[in-house]
Amino acid sequence: MESLLEKEDLTIVLGEVRRFARGVVAANVERPEHALPRPSLDLLVAEATEAGFIPEAGEEPTGLWVDLDDPLGPTLSARTLETLASVNPGIAWTCHMRAMPVWLAQRLDAPEVLEGQETAVTLQGYYGLGRAALPRYLAGSELGHDDRAMLNDWLLPAQHDARRVVHAPAGFEAVLSPYFDGEAVRWVRQPIDALDPLPIGPTLGLDEVDAIALASNDAGTPLGPDDPEEARKIFAEALLIQSLALVAVGLGCLRHASELAREQAKTRIQGGRSIEHHPAVQSLLGSARTAVVVVDALLGGMAEGPLRANRIGDVFAARAEAHPLLCRGATDALQVFGGSGYMQDVGMEKALRDSQQLRLMGGTPGELERFVAEWERVR
Repeated sequence: MESLLEKEDLTIVLGEVRRFARGVVAANVERPEHALPRPSLDLLVAEATEAGFIPEAGEEPTGLWVDLDDPLGPTLSARTLETLASVNPGIAWTCHMRAMPVWLAQRLDAPEVLEGQETAVTLQGYYGLGRAALPRYLAGSELGHDDRAMLNDWLLPAQHDARRVVHAPAGFEAVLSPYFDGEAVRWVRQPIDALDPLPIGPTLGLDEVDAIALASNDAGTPLGPDDPEEARKIFAEALLIQSLALVAVGLGCLRHASELAREQAKTRIQGGRSIEHHPAVQSLLGSARTAVVVVDALLGGMAEGPLRANRIGDVFAARAEAHPLLCRGATDALQVFGGSGYMQDVGMEKALRDSQQLRLMGGTPGELERFVAEWERVR
């Protein structure tokens, strides 16, 4: 498929994103260890939307996750998030979460669901990744009774105290949620007040966004195509987009941490010379840089367009490899600072916490590996 985007277009747009990140966003990040305050975050989101980085509901939106059928479209969105995250992961994740409902509403051919209320999308189920039932469903395999029960309970937990968690900007008023109707994954839009929202307080990382635990019910009008095959593709594509966002934001976060560590190694003097000459420090710097290079290559492969549902096994495999590398790289970058790296006023501990938080969202590496194993078995 021939791309409507030229590589020169990609370079130009990412240059604009870089200028926005290093000029506008960086000016609002007082210190690397500080989360962006809500007023600053809202202002930056508004400016990113005006600049065309975040799509708005309409007939021809532009920005994140709009051109996924174009061979270069997924790359443009992923690298945009990576660039923003290299200054602040919270603003990058917020931009992603603002873009997801616009993409999903278009994909469901239901743009009206975004009218009137700020909307978030939740994909995370109660059982992580639905165990072996999810790969069997997404591969189009015949589902047994236990598979159907698992998918239903994964997306719509029957237990009274079982909740789904959504990480989204503060103030959202409605949620687009998936549920399994026994045949396919469908969607429903619900006001958040109908889901007994329970703020769960500070999470491990991404301090800029709220973590809200939501009760489960399927009250509301089902959204999406009647065709079960098309419904399956939409859910797979949503998981693919989420995977790209998680790795892209993590890579941007590690790039920043690696740069801070290298600057520390240049300026910290010990034994009459900078510690960048010390073998132990070189090993830590090399490890962090290696993680950046490897994950950059993994993200490049993940983001090759057009984005198709049948690539989910490969994308999940790349994510399973990327997240441990990102966390190890952030840990090694932190250790360049010695004991002070663990102190909040340095900023490295936030980079590590953000990396670890991203690793836990949308399936842990172990869950991703089990998905890949079953996906390969039934394909």
